[in-house]
This record gives sequence, structure tokens and C-alpha cells, in this order.
Amino acid sequence: MRSAEGSGRTVEEAIREALKILGARREDVDLMVLDEGSRGVLGLGSRVARVRLTLLSELEDEEAAAPESAAPSALAGVDAGEAIQLAQSVTSSLVEGMGFQATVAGRQEAAQIYVSVTGPSLAPLIGRRGQALEALDLLVNLIVAHQHGRRIPVVVDIERYRERRVETLQDMARRMADRVRRTGHPLAMKPMSAAERRIIHTTLAEDGSVATHSEGEDPERRVVVTPRSGQTPGVPRPSGRPQTRRRAGTGNQRRP
Repeated sequence: MRSAEGSGRTVEEAIREALKILGARREDVDLMVLDEGSRGVLGLGSRVARVRLTLLSELEDEEAAAPESAAPSALAGVDAGEAIQLAQSVTSSLVEGMGFQATVAGRQEAAQIYVSVTGPSLAPLIGRRGQALEALDLLVNLIVAHQHGRRIPVVVDIERYRERRVETLQDMARRMADRVRRTGHPLAMKPMSAAERRIIHTTLAEDGSVATHSEGEDPERRVVVTPRSGQTPGVPRPSGRPQTRRRAGTGNQRRP
């Protein structure tokens, strides 16, 4: 698994150093703060900050191949109530500091903290293709990890953008799987972020007729859906939607 450690006077400097080593962007890595560092007293007892960054693309492929139940909880040993309150407070401060009025609510969702932001005129906080939201999410995670002393996975959502995006990706994954089953040929999806690719992998993980893997390098890395060995083209999965029958004599019949 590709990862790199960085060090510096601050956590931010350490992150920049590790990003240079990996040749990656912040949104493409998983962060672990190894040591927040210390300035010491009068120069005595000072320590540099240290972090470890791991490429999300490799974590994604590893998690896609492993059962979800096998992954340890990232919130193990964490006071969930305290973590939720911290994530809410950090998000509220950032949103208000940028001049937006919003309601921020948090909850524990599986092995992560989910923070929902709602309010008027929040589109600039989402940005084109969610890029501003990704930046806000990263900043919240960095501050929460710094203040809590360990990484706590926080997902920030604005006006249900992520929730709607997940639903869109799940529908897209199922449609792609239907096409692969009908044709018997592998199909590549458009390039996506590591988080979005993981949604595709998870959605189709229980589908016995197709398999998924990722190809290419970021930012052009994409999911490829392939038929599983022994799958007959045109045969739907047992749990699939019923086939629509067409009456004979209609113009939609295929020619031999």
C-alpha cells in the first residue's frame, strides 16, 4: 500500500511534505496524525509534527476486496457524543466564518460522524461537482483530528448533496451492471474520486453476476464493471427487475 510520512514544524507542513512524496492531492489521501509536535519551552523539549498519508485509491481497492465486517471501527474507544459535538462545533465555526447562516446537526452513522449543514444560499459551499464541499470536509477532518488528538472520520454534507450523489451513483452502478449482464462485455465508467469509486464497488459487491475493479491513475482513475465467469449474457440476476414482455407485431421487435 502506497503511503508516506511527512514532518514539519506544524501538522500542515508535515502534510505538504508527505503530499510531495506521494505526488498526490489532499482529497486523494487518508490522513493519520502521528505526532502533533510541540514547540517546547524556550526551545527545550520541542518535537516536530509527523503525519502519515495513504492513497485513498489503494485503500479503496483493498476495502472493495475485503468484507465490510472485517474492517475495524474507526470510532473504537472514542466517546461518540464528544466527537459529534466537536465535529458540529468545528463545522459551524468554519461555515459562519465564511459568512453563511446555516443549521448544523451531527450524528453517528456506522463508523463515522455525519454532519449535516442546511440553510439558504449554500450552493457556493458545494461548488462545481462538490469540489468546495470536499475542501470543507477535509478542513473539518484536519481540525477535528488536531483537537481530538487522533483521526476521527467525519463526513460533512450540505443540503443533502452527498446523500443525493450516493443515490445517483448507486442507480448508475445498477444500470451499468444491467448493461454488462445483457452484453457480456466489460464497461468502464467515467473517472471518479476515490470516495465515489468506493460507492460503486460497495453497491455491486453483492451482485453475483458482475465484478468491479479500478483502472488508471488519478484524476482519470475509473471503475470497470466486468461479467463474472460463467455468466450467460442476457440472463438477469434472480433478484433483478422483471422483464417487460412485448406483444408480437409491434415495431419494437428485433429483426433476426
